[in-house]
Amino acid sequence: MIHYIYRVKRLLRNRILFFWSIIFPMVLAAFFKMAFSSITEKDWAFETIPVAVAAQDGTEQDGMLVSFLAEMENEGTVFFEVTEAGRAEAEALLQEGRVAAVILTGEEPCVLLRENGLSATVVKTVLDGYLQSREIFTDAAANGKLEEAALTFATEVKTLSVREFKGASKDPMIQYFQALLAMASLYGAMYGLTNAKELNPGLSAEAARRIAAPVPRLSTAVTDLAAAFTIQYLQFLILIAYFLLILRIDFGRISGWLFLAGAVHSLLGVSIGYFIGCAVRKKQNVQQALMLSSVMLSSFLAGLMVGNIRIEIELAVPWLNRVNPATLIANSLHALCIMGDMKQYAFCMAGMLLWCAVLFGGSVAALALHQSYERRGIKGV
Repeated sequence: MIHYIYRVKRLLRNRILFFWSIIFPMVLAAFFKMAFSSITEKDWAFETIPVAVAAQDGTEQDGMLVSFLAEMENEGTVFFEVTEAGRAEAEALLQEGRVAAVILTGEEPCVLLRENGLSATVVKTVLDGYLQSREIFTDAAANGKLEEAALTFATEVKTLSVREFKGASKDPMIQYFQALLAMASLYGAMYGLTNAKELNPGLSAEAARRIAAPVPRLSTAVTDLAAAFTIQYLQFLILIAYFLLILRIDFGRISGWLFLAGAVHSLLGVSIGYFIGCAVRKKQNVQQALMLSSVMLSSFLAGLMVGNIRIEIELAVPWLNRVNPATLIANSLHALCIMGDMKQYAFCMAGMLLWCAVLFGGSVAALALHQSYERRGIKGV
C-alpha cells in the first residue's frame, strides 16, 4: 500500500501528464461545444414546422393538400402547423420568419424557402411524396382503375414505425465527443509509459534505484499499473462530469454500466503505454513518438477528426473497427448510451479486455526478458 500511495503521488506531480490527460481534452471539448452547438440547433433539432399554403395566381386552393399536411402526426405530435393565406400574405410571413416554407399550389406546385435546413428538406420531401401519390390516383381514375390502385397502394406501402430512444441523445455531433472521450482514455498511455520508463535503469537514475530495491519487479509493475489506473479512472469521471454538468452535453443514457466501461477504457489506455515502454527500451524519444502516433491514429480512425469515418471503415474494412482500441471505446459508448444495445456493448467490452490482457501479458514478458538479459550481461533492445 505504501508503494501504491507513493506511486500515485509521484504521477500526480507530473504537470505535463496532467495537462495532456485532462486539461487538453477539456479545452478541446469546449471548442467542440462552441463549434457544433449552432450546427445542431439549426440543422438537426426537429419541431413542428410552420408552413403557409397559398394558391398560385388564377388557381384555387388545394384543400386536399391542406388536410393532408394538417393531419400528419406521430404519437400526437403534429408535423406541420398549416396557415392558409394568399400568395402575398404567405410570402410576407416567410420574409418575417413566421413560417419555414411556403407551398404554392396549382398545376406546377413549388416550395418557397427562406433558408436551407432540416425543415426545408422535410417540407420538400413531403410535397414530392404527395404529388407522386396524387398523380398515381389521378391516372388510375382516368383509366377506371381507381379501386385497383387503392388496393395495390394499401398492400404495398409499408408503414414505418418510429423507434424512440428514450433518454438517448439525438444529436449527431455526439460522435465527436465519444471519440474525444476515447482519445482522453487512451492518453492514459502516458502514465503507463512513465511507469515503464521508471522501471528501465538505462533511462533514469530513479529506475536504477527502484530496480536495486529488494522488491520483485513484477510486484512493482502491478503496483505502478494500479496507481496509473486509479488516476486515469478519476480523470474519466471528471471528464464525464464536465461534459454533463458544465458543457451540458446530452450524452444519452447514463447508468452504472457507463462507469464500468470507463474503468475498462482507463485500463486499456494505461496498458498501451506500459507495453510500449516495456517492449521498446532504447530511447525515450522513440517511445514517446510511438505512443503518441498510436493514440492519434487510433483516435482518427474512431472519428475524432472525420465523424463518418467509422461508417466508411465498416463498409470497406470492418475488421479494423473490431480491433482499433479507440473505435472499441467509442462504439461501446454509442451502444450503451445511444442505442441501448447491450449485446454490442458487451462485444466492445470483451474486445477491450482482450487487448488489456494481451498488452499487459506482453509487458510482463518483455520485463522478464530484459531482466534475464541484465543478469547475463546482454544488452537488450
